[in-house]
Amino acid sequence: MADYKLDNVVASMGLTEEQKKQIIEQSIKEEREEIVNQALNFIENIYVHLPLKRARNAIDPVQRLKLLKYRLVKMSELNFQQEMIGIFTELRDLHTVYLPPMPYQSINFVLPFMIEEFYENNQRYYIVSHVNEDFEHESLEKGVIVTHWNGVPIERAIELNGLQTYANNEHACRIHGLNSLTLRSGSKYLVPDEEWLYISYITKNQEHYEHRFQWQTWNLPENQAQSNSQAVPNSRAYGSLGVDFEASKLQKIKKSLFASTTQENQIFYETDFQWSICSTTHGEFGYIRIHSFMIYDRQKFIQDLIRILEQLPKDGLIIDIRGNSGGYIEAAEMMLQLFTANKIQPELFQFLNTPTTFKVAPEPWKSSIESSIDTGAVYSLGFPIGGHSYYLDEINQYGRKYFGPTILITDALCYSSTEIFAAGFQDNNIGVILGTNESTGAGGANIWEYYDLFHPLGYSPLPRNAQMRMAVKRAMRVGDKNGFPLEDSGVIPDYIHNMTRNDVLNGNVDLIEKAASLLANMKGLHHLPLEVF
Repeated sequence: MADYKLDNVVASMGLTEEQKKQIIEQSIKEEREEIVNQALNFIENIYVHLPLKRARNAIDPVQRLKLLKYRLVKMSELNFQQEMIGIFTELRDLHTVYLPPMPYQSINFVLPFMIEEFYENNQRYYIVSHVNEDFEHESLEKGVIVTHWNGVPIERAIELNGLQTYANNEHACRIHGLNSLTLRSGSKYLVPDEEWLYISYITKNQEHYEHRFQWQTWNLPENQAQSNSQAVPNSRAYGSLGVDFEASKLQKIKKSLFASTTQENQIFYETDFQWSICSTTHGEFGYIRIHSFMIYDRQKFIQDLIRILEQLPKDGLIIDIRGNSGGYIEAAEMMLQLFTANKIQPELFQFLNTPTTFKVAPEPWKSSIESSIDTGAVYSLGFPIGGHSYYLDEINQYGRKYFGPTILITDALCYSSTEIFAAGFQDNNIGVILGTNESTGAGGANIWEYYDLFHPLGYSPLPRNAQMRMAVKRAMRVGDKNGFPLEDSGVIPDYIHNMTRNDVLNGNVDLIEKAASLLANMKGLHHLPLEVF
């Protein structure tokens, strides 16, 4: 690991003197020991995917943490934080992360443009899709094709960036690697290694340019950074959280940077989703876009959906969950009932069987963990996320409300509760899935925040507001894929659509046409409600 002075790195980042002081300041040995000891306990005794990650990734995070304890005194603050993040990164799990102390959690580094991928003649290209309205440049504008990043071919640069992310399959690694070219969170990257960047690109007139850019800081206030990364205390949905908080935060930053340059015509906004009626060459179809399942009033969410479904065309519905990093699992599973006459069978969740999970697990998992003393089972029995016996009734209380064919659009940024929704959509035979990537993000678990863990186990809060999040219950599929874990596999779509230049620059027009063509072929395959006859 390179040994350079942190103050030289942050000098060009536009930080305040107080932020510089907090970053450069050395943490004391006792603080570091507490962080390492608690990480060791949580990963070894609570982390539900540890057997899978050890086998699949050939790693030993427990041994790395034990060895780290002997090097704490000699390490600089930056090196220690990098090592902690590195240990969690090798787990390849966006749920299970270490968040360094403030102010890292509130600092983000951005470039004033966004890059997306598209395909042309089966070749992948990378295009500037959005530019901040305050950014002025003589040649870099929306529509230019990026070819190199610091002299590295763009495809290779994205591959290398993906290795630094928590993403856990090749498709998610590529998309997260692409996103991190222009937007990086201090809680993951601390500070960028590059003090500046050289970007090579081709304009619409086929002119080749290379320009140097510097990172800009985009700071979240501490209270906003914390509220953005935590569930609502005492929520009815406590214990059913499944989300990539980091992606959710970065999505908000993108929205603030590029909101004024994004045009979405004929889109109507409800509290928790957007909807429209899409006119295509195959007819008119309903369209619902759900950006997040961080939905605190799921009854209102379902009732709003029912009201809108009554207004949409009956020939077919497109549900678009691309970029949705998750939220509350119960809200996601409750939505499924609206599109099928069958009773929804929810995904099942398991704890790792250890004395520590026995202390924190609620019933009915607790009794199952206790019985593992006799059975030797690695995992508890699987139960729906609600746990209680009336959960099945709760997620089926409204029944089917839309009677036309339904198609679901996914991508590699769909994660956690969003993948559980996609898995339920497939496992309950509701409709077909159209993906813009070969799988979803491959994160199937119920995440617990640090404060959910340290209170039952008698731990104190981590020093200087450092945080950890942990995948505590793993999701198992039902139906034809019964017993198959979501983690590292994701949901495989039935059809693939490679995004076109037209999609990226003009509001997904080819993607919607593809979905409409599939819906047109599905007409007549869904039965009308019995009361019609």
